[in-house]
Amino acid sequence: MKNGLMWEPIEPDKASIKLAEGVEVLNFGSGHAWGMLGLQVELEEKGTIILASDALYTKDSAGPPLRPPGIIYDSIGWQKTANYIKALAKDRDADIWYGHDANQFEAFRKSTDGYYE
Repeated sequence: MKNGLMWEPIEPDKASIKLAEGVEVLNFGSGHAWGMLGLQVELEEKGTIILASDALYTKDSAGPPLRPPGIIYDSIGWQKTANYIKALAKDRDADIWYGHDANQFEAFRKSTDGYYE
């Protein structure tokens, strides 16, 4: 414990960790980087959202066909992760919020306009 924080590492074989009611850390594994984490959030207004972080840059990255990023640690792991995120979103009826999708970002409500409930 440091600075009053309690850390819990996420082991490679652990798919997720619940942080709080409606908030889950998702372990995407290797791909764009050595280890990628995302977040699933349940919102009253928007429903289920998967924050893909750098695991999937844009909607175009998700394909079809899959389009990997220019910088990639593990190309096979990236394909597996991309397909996993898409399947998870379908299974959980979730929207994917991509890490670098400017078009998607334009449609988001910004902090100066309010917040999501």
